[in-house]
Amino acid sequence: IALARQVAMYLVRELTSMSLNDIGLVFGGKDHTTVMHACKHIADKMQEKQEIYNYVNELTVELKQHLND
Repeated sequence: IALARQVAMYLVRELTSMSLNDIGLVFGGKDHTTVMHACKHIADKMQEKQEIYNYVNELTVELKQHLND
């Protein structure tokens, strides 16, 4: 569950103009430092593991398609 939440936070940060504080509020009142940690963690994992990179990119493409519909 934690990894999924971290990916979701990362995607919200990348695809919107929401602040770290606002993202934290959307995810149940998490602190902005939790959001920062999640974004850095996912960015690091994307560099380390091709499967994480592919997964996040696939989600990004899907989300962008739905945002443009």
